[in-house]
Amino acid sequence: MGYIFFFALVVAMLILFYRWATRKGRRRKKVLAQEFPVEWRKILRDRVGFYHTLNEENQARFEKMVQLFLSEKRITGIETEVDDTTKVLVASSAIIPIFGFKDWEYRNLGEVFVFPGSLHRFKQEDGEAVSEVLGKVNPFQNDHYVTLSKPALEQGFNDMKDRKNVGVHEFAHMLDQADGEIDGIPKAYLPDDLVRPWQDLMYRKIKSINKGNSDINPYGATNEAEFFAVVTEYFFEKPGQLAEKHPQLYELLTKIFHQNPKRKFRLDFGSLLNPYGKKLGRNEPCPCGSGEKYKNCCMRKKSAA
Repeated sequence: MGYIFFFALVVAMLILFYRWATRKGRRRKKVLAQEFPVEWRKILRDRVGFYHTLNEENQARFEKMVQLFLSEKRITGIETEVDDTTKVLVASSAIIPIFGFKDWEYRNLGEVFVFPGSLHRFKQEDGEAVSEVLGKVNPFQNDHYVTLSKPALEQGFNDMKDRKNVGVHEFAHMLDQADGEIDGIPKAYLPDDLVRPWQDLMYRKIKSINKGNSDINPYGATNEAEFFAVVTEYFFEKPGQLAEKHPQLYELLTKIFHQNPKRKFRLDFGSLLNPYGKKLGRNEPCPCGSGEKYKNCCMRKKSAA
């Protein structure tokens, strides 16, 4: 009788361990089985230029990556509302840099905090404000917390020509941190034989910025970490211009991100994007891609829910 009890106990413990070990995969499978919300797809189409550069298959993959990110990472508003637009733009900021990687996870991302304005200002000794912080990565124990200005987050997606996107900038820091340090050298996904060429090029470019001989955002000369984040913004906002003016830098970034965006960014984003939110009309094509009018498709499903 004792052997039977012991055997049953071992089996029960094995089952519990199996369920614990596979809980993440089972939960992800459940998330991926859900339909992508039609409201989120409209936000992607209205606000995220990168989404428009993808073919139908990769748009679906981008949506699933957004879905997983939002199911696993907490986004908290500090004295501001976190609505669907904020959530989808934060998730898009995180997905764009890693879209070329297979099975990438922000394992050390603890939480994303969204503020209603800038975080604070740096001041000179005479008290004159010289710049403001629109985003930040804060390390705490084993996790890192991303803090974003909500207006800056939205503005980063409204203008695809200014080479600035604070969301992408801060998640570039998170990628930089994957090897344990935010130091501008993304060793976790840069081949060993390219680490030295990257360092040499980075220091030459920083020197050019300081001399006023570069179109790269001067903030990139602050330190190595900021250089990497700034050129990541440039890479995903104006890849054609970056490739033309800084071909060696562009080539190394394609190897870092496993993406070659200049091939896909020949679009008129001004006509494609609708950042200020014209509502979806009843008779417009449904964003789910069914070919039906919105009133006959997802609008009906939403009303029945």
